[in-house]
Amino acid sequence: MLENIPSLEQHSADDTMNGQGQEQMNDAPDKSLATALHVISTEREALANLESLYQTNALAQENISRAVSQIVKSIKCGGKLVVCGVGKSGKIGRKLEATMNSMGIYSVFLHPTEALHGDLGMIRPIDTLLLISFSGRTPELLLLLPHIPQTVPVIAITAHMHPSTCPILSYHRSDMTILLPAPVHVDEETSFGVSAPTTSTTVALALGDALALATARSLHTTPGRGPAEVISDLAVSADKIPTVVAAAHQQVRVLDILLTALQHPAAQSWVKLSPTEIIPPARVRALAQEQAGKVDAKLTDLDLPSPISVSAERWFRVSASSPVEDVRRWVADAMKASPSPVVIGVMDDYPCAAEEADKQQEEKFLGFVCGEDLCASSSS
Repeated sequence: MLENIPSLEQHSADDTMNGQGQEQMNDAPDKSLATALHVISTEREALANLESLYQTNALAQENISRAVSQIVKSIKCGGKLVVCGVGKSGKIGRKLEATMNSMGIYSVFLHPTEALHGDLGMIRPIDTLLLISFSGRTPELLLLLPHIPQTVPVIAITAHMHPSTCPILSYHRSDMTILLPAPVHVDEETSFGVSAPTTSTTVALALGDALALATARSLHTTPGRGPAEVISDLAVSADKIPTVVAAAHQQVRVLDILLTALQHPAAQSWVKLSPTEIIPPARVRALAQEQAGKVDAKLTDLDLPSPISVSAERWFRVSASSPVEDVRRWVADAMKASPSPVVIGVMDDYPCAAEEADKQQEEKFLGFVCGEDLCASSSS
């Protein structure tokens, strides 16, 4: 029986091993925290290095200004920003595309492999191409670039500090290329022991955000007041505006208009009498207040001081990117000249070629803004 009882020495050895194991377990959270803090600290230093670069490097400063101007030029000419990248750089590119679009800068993401299999046609001469490649020599991009027209400007976010060393900028003339350097201060494998994209994607993401916000500010700025609100932000989508249903145009009653407005809250009280005749919200509200006892009366029987509807030839046409303050000023001048209601028709800034061909047949309105409501909302 005694031989089955563990000796004191065995107990002592087991206790020692258990103690060492417990110490190792206790050390694990500390090592994890240290690793996490090291990553955060290293990425913070990478961003500080990027900031210092664009504060002190004349070429970097000049190029980010050129990049903003080039994107703005493309957008104003009816073009777009085409973002292109592979792998983790591609994911940064997709995020940048979403950021640009959220601020009214028309952008699309193009995978270089898909481009070579039929999607290359989406790049037009008036577009700007933005490449994201830390190495500057991504094979898929190098295969794509010979097929890009020389008239398409190319911007590259890469670790290279000068365009002459960057392979993806070697296919276009120097005046058609813009290098946005995004280097890291310490190699990722040196920093973390692995070559996983960390600091390189962080600086690319930050530089992309900087480019997006600088471009948005340049496109939509009211002097001295920062980014301006554009008229399309206030427009009610044309697709949401209902048309009054009646036996005949001449038979439309006040009740028909009020019911149509109530049944379509998304239209915010906009109502159409026909595709080319619209009643703005201010006039619908006036009907509800002033003709409450005559809901069965036909519009043609009402004695109104000014027309309730506005026909298409009298719509006040503005482009979608027009600053609100500018439109408010134009409309105020128009309302002084005439007591008639003002309907602001918001149109696409840059219609596609097919829409241009059909322009004489039918105008395309993105949405509408009520002139009376716009002027009433002025802070002045």
